[in-house]
Amino acid sequence: MLLNRENKENRQVVLTIQVEQEPWEKALNEAYEQSKNLFKKEDGTLPTRQEMEEKHGADVFYQDAVNNTFPVALVEAVRQEDISVAGAPELSVESIGPDGYVFTALIDLYPEVKLGQYKGLSAPRPTVELSDDDVTAAIEEYLQNHLAEEHPEKAAMGDEVVLDFEGFVDGVAFEGGKGEQYPLLLGSGYFIPGFEEQVAGMAVGDERDIAVTFPAQYAPELAGKDAVFHIKVHKITRRVKPVMGDDFAKAQGFADASALRCSIMEQAVHAKQQEAMDAYADALVQQVIAGMEVDIPERMVTCQLDGLMRDLEQQLMQQGATMDAYLEMAGLTRDDLRRQAESSARAAVEFELAMTEIARQENIQFTDAELEEKYTQMSALYGMTPDQLKQSLPIERLTHDLRLARARAIVVDSAKQI
Repeated sequence: MLLNRENKENRQVVLTIQVEQEPWEKALNEAYEQSKNLFKKEDGTLPTRQEMEEKHGADVFYQDAVNNTFPVALVEAVRQEDISVAGAPELSVESIGPDGYVFTALIDLYPEVKLGQYKGLSAPRPTVELSDDDVTAAIEEYLQNHLAEEHPEKAAMGDEVVLDFEGFVDGVAFEGGKGEQYPLLLGSGYFIPGFEEQVAGMAVGDERDIAVTFPAQYAPELAGKDAVFHIKVHKITRRVKPVMGDDFAKAQGFADASALRCSIMEQAVHAKQQEAMDAYADALVQQVIAGMEVDIPERMVTCQLDGLMRDLEQQLMQQGATMDAYLEMAGLTRDDLRRQAESSARAAVEFELAMTEIARQENIQFTDAELEEKYTQMSALYGMTPDQLKQSLPIERLTHDLRLARARAIVVDSAKQI
């Protein structure tokens, strides 16, 4: 429930919001249900909520309950006040107890955007030519994407091995030094210096103790220390580049190597054309941004930057790596990485502000049928059902993205030919 709205300078507002007793009590019960299995008694029975609150404090479930209730309360208050929010609000709990809590949200209002010209712009269209080097690179990329798998008797640098490992310093296992069925590309540099080189030469089933020294620039408790890792190899995979010939081409569904080369060249031309079109569109969009007048809230840039960092961390996890390992290999801190990515985040915000204003001026809308058709197309591309896609891509996000894409298309399609 909204208690108060305070308008501040620099297009900011503070909303004071109360979460009342009924939803608060429900959230506390849900928090208890989600965590009770972690606190089994010695006899195996589960504690009651009252027992947990008496033992761990009356506020033991407050944090989880706040996290589960404030988003709904905030969204309702924002809708009530008809506010367009820029970036993530700054939240602060003012009071809290068994009957509910009160929090404030410092909100940056979506900025006013004044556009200059966005139709009838001009930029040189790049010509598309495919050089011999482009053809060679395209064939090489195709072959690299169709590597054959072999399982050699012994591992070599460049092979991927699946292994168990456990590290010891002065004979004592250390935290984070153990892994099972861990995939490791020898030569990737993901492990500390000297580790991967000593795995080379091992066969499936081999066990070995290898000695390494942690780098001086490492976690303080391990930096510079000698360690011994006990490892066991479970699998060795070597990926071998195929030979471009008729046999390989036929295995890919082509009549011969010449037909495969023609197909690869057609794909390379298409890729170059798309690259040129993107560069042309970017040049036009940059003209729109250059002519835009807007005071960008720093919170929008911070929010975009946080998203870029989360995306990178997720990509690394999908590759079996961690952010800490990536930073160590790059010789960067998290602050260094954020500073490097800040210009990209700011550019993304500028693009969104410009295209959103074009979409507003052009009254770009999408019907329910158009959105459902887009879900159908995208779900087929990603190999999932439309309902599954909607779980990861809500309709509000899809609509937003489509409006920006349509606005960009207006800028490009209306451009003058030079």
